[in-house]
Amino acid sequence: MANLYDEITVRIRPVDGTVIVEEHRGRAVSVKNISYNDLINCCVKGIKESTAVRSGYLPENCISYDVSNSHKTVALWIPPGYIDITYHKTVYEHFPFPAMAFSFSLDPTGRTSDHRMAVIADEKPTPKTPLFVYPFSNVNNDSRVCVGAANSLPTYKEIRTLGTLPYHLLRLPNNDHMFYENDNKPNLPYRDLLELLGDKDPSYYYSDILIPMNASLQDFIDGRIMNKGAYQNAA
Repeated sequence: MANLYDEITVRIRPVDGTVIVEEHRGRAVSVKNISYNDLINCCVKGIKESTAVRSGYLPENCISYDVSNSHKTVALWIPPGYIDITYHKTVYEHFPFPAMAFSFSLDPTGRTSDHRMAVIADEKPTPKTPLFVYPFSNVNNDSRVCVGAANSLPTYKEIRTLGTLPYHLLRLPNNDHMFYENDNKPNLPYRDLLELLGDKDPSYYYSDILIPMNASLQDFIDGRIMNKGAYQNAA
């Protein structure tokens, strides 16, 4: 390429405020004087814009996507529906669940971490969508999910496939870890609560089961749910 040089040398002379540019091509050397402003303009034109962060195809119902260091954090929501769940050795088929939000971090190897979940209002999600106390087990006060050492999670090489992870978490075996009777309106023990809900429509959660929290979907996305008891509305 004719315009390429083997070497370009820039010499700055602070005394007289000039810049000497030597352009080497083979044995030929050309020399020219330029001003400080010329040098600055040349450098500015040569600066490339930073590469945009490209998410690729995101999973269905993605509501937030953040990139920091080597991790990506994705927040999703799923509308009310039905799923098969297990409590100890009992399988509850076609069990209803309310609208929910999930958040996961994804590393370059496809492994997920910092799994969080929360119950949200049955509406099109917005930052102000209200949250409810999660009425079942294995979810901490700050919305973190206790996956359990015995439960292995899939790897996700593509972000778009993360849409299956919420259902995978919901299907993990349930026990009594972090279950509290006062986290559901009727104050029922876990098995009684499951028996009550087994033949109900998901809307029944909102009328008879869920306890409101003084927190929003944006609080969940930002990780500001520190203690669900502190967010409960007074009865």
